[in-house]
Amino acid sequence: MQRSETKKVALGIFRLRPAGGLERHALRLASELLARGISVTFYTTDPGEAVPEGAGVVMLPRSGFTNHGALAAFSRSLAAATANGDELVVGFQKLAGLDVLFCADWCFADRPANLWTRLNPRHRAMCALERACFAPSAATRILALSQPQLDAFVAVYDTPRSRTAVLPPTVDPRYAATMPDAARRASARTAYGLAKETVAWLWTGLQPRVKGLDRVTAALAKRPEAVLFVVGVDPAHRALAALLRQARGVGLERRIRLLGVVSDAELQALFTACDLLVHPARLDVTGTVILEAMANGLPVVTTANCGYSVHVATAQAGSVIPPPFEQSALDHALAAADAAMRARWSENALAYARNPLLYSGIAKAADVIEQALGGRRRADIRQTTSPASGCQRTE
Repeated sequence: MQRSETKKVALGIFRLRPAGGLERHALRLASELLARGISVTFYTTDPGEAVPEGAGVVMLPRSGFTNHGALAAFSRSLAAATANGDELVVGFQKLAGLDVLFCADWCFADRPANLWTRLNPRHRAMCALERACFAPSAATRILALSQPQLDAFVAVYDTPRSRTAVLPPTVDPRYAATMPDAARRASARTAYGLAKETVAWLWTGLQPRVKGLDRVTAALAKRPEAVLFVVGVDPAHRALAALLRQARGVGLERRIRLLGVVSDAELQALFTACDLLVHPARLDVTGTVILEAMANGLPVVTTANCGYSVHVATAQAGSVIPPPFEQSALDHALAAADAAMRARWSENALAYARNPLLYSGIAKAADVIEQALGGRRRADIRQTTSPASGCQRTE
């Protein structure tokens, strides 16, 4: 495809609200490209977040009565809006006609499915969008976030490795290793009303069940000294409402504090005030919050199902629950995390988080996009060496 001399990139993302990990990646990548003198335009159905200064926004209509129908319609609208070929098209969902896919999802076709599942419209629509990016006949360059994630796609679709890359971790440099001093930590705990003897747990995510919030509340019932801060999930989320009803039934509601979506500044304040990040997800391609917490000296208790859990184990900065998940293993890990253990984990986390590679993923993604803008052959993309990561799925 011929490109104009002006370097232009179209960033296709279904919506920029709420600002979850994917949306934050999109905004940061836009800022990185703009800093390199590249023109950036977002194509989206919902520009809920303020885009970086200098970036354009094109609103595409939302249509379809189902989520998969709306995503398929967005794919068609994006293709039509960028059909003149003036822009390199980078997608943050699996869409048809992309030049580059920033892939933050697990392989949909790799999930367990019976005959009925494979015949239903949602499964067929999602797999069709995946094939548009990953099939051998496709031309889309793939930017994956972990090696096991990419391996799952390659196993299903036989995607040529020559047009794939695994990015290093994408931690925002603003989170880079900053151990709070005693005075700042005491001030943060006071701001959240935490007594000296209280052990504060932090959980964050958009999807309560996928990210294991039910596992955390089950553990909370056995730790009367602990309180739980819940961040990121909409208070109106049905799964959260069900969990809160259960919590009220066993008298836990006073020890669960719902904060909803918080700013980066408040998240860092919580990293400072809390004693543990508890992230026992059922599936998380990466779990960027794990490294963000470690960069602020916050120990982590997580599951091996999170791609970035390997960093916790390597750094000896917390506890990793092996598969298959057992609630008793999480309960034991949290009971064993006394003050002395948490202090050692915190020091180890900070030492590990000084590695600059942990903050380089977005810059690497911009490098690949610049290569594509320069017209290099797709075979020029090489696998990126990054700290080891793993991801497994359990039911």
